[in-house]
Amino acid sequence: MYHEIEGQLSIEPIIFDEDELIARGHHYPYTEIESLEITSSQLFSPYGILTLRTGGREIPVPFARSRKSKLELALREFEKMRKGESSPAGAAPGDHAAASAAGMDPYEELKKLKELLDLDIITKEEFDAKKKKLLDL
Repeated sequence: MYHEIEGQLSIEPIIFDEDELIARGHHYPYTEIESLEITSSQLFSPYGILTLRTGGREIPVPFARSRKSKLELALREFEKMRKGESSPAGAAPGDHAAASAAGMDPYEELKKLKELLDLDIITKEEFDAKKKKLLDL
C-alpha cells in the first residue's frame, strides 16, 4: 500500500508507505498505530485534522481539506490491510504476475485506477507508476 496525501502551503504531506505512516516528519510503524480517524474537517476551513493514536497518545495531523477524499481512500486501504484483506485499488497493486496469482485481472485493475485518476484521488504520476507495474513495463 502506498498513498501520498499532498501537503499545501505549511501543511506537510502524509505518506502511507508499505509498513509505516510518515506524518509531520515522524515515522509511525503500522504495528504501533492504535487508530487513525478524521476528527475535524470543518466546511470552510482550509485544513482538517487526522488524529493518530499511538502509544496511548493522540497526535493531531493537519491535512489540506482539498485532499480529504484521497485521505479517506488511504484510511479505507489502511483498515483493510489491518484486517488482513487485500486491497487491489490501493497504491501498490503489485505487478502483473502478482495480480494474476491473486486472481485479479490487471486490465480491470487499470480501469479502477483510471477512475481514481479521473476523480483526482490519485495523481497522474501515481497512475503511471501503477500502470507500469500492472502491465510489467
